[in-house]
Amino acid sequence: MSTPAWPPLILAHRVPRWVRARDLVLTIAAWALLAYWMRGALLLICDWLSYPFFELSTYAAPDWKRIWSRVAPYLVIAALLAAWLVYWAARRRAILMRQQSTPPPAPLDLEVHAARFGLRSADVLSLREPRIATVAFDADGVITNRGW
Repeated sequence: MSTPAWPPLILAHRVPRWVRARDLVLTIAAWALLAYWMRGALLLICDWLSYPFFELSTYAAPDWKRIWSRVAPYLVIAALLAAWLVYWAARRRAILMRQQSTPPPAPLDLEVHAARFGLRSADVLSLREPRIATVAFDADGVITNRGW
């Protein structure tokens, strides 16, 4: 019994067409829903960026006090959740630091690396060396000297 490869790879050539079509339709639907929910803000931005620039000429300015009164509870809840997360992380720091991390894999042997691409070890070493090319041009734009 062979063990499955981990992590499982989903390669692009294996994805069925219906999955691609579904993903495209869902992505377009999500963007359309987001644009619909933000239509008021988008209209204000378009009005503010149209002539006369940086002035609201078609729509009235938003009522910032009313907006703040509706948004403030969500911001307070978000701040409380962030504070709780920081508190929890500080209390559990010692436990989290004691957990063992997995060691990195051993470095790939040069011969194995070369054999994977059908090369010799000396070829891989020569390909790893940086190449510097100096090219000189004359006044007409023709190459006069090449130094490898």
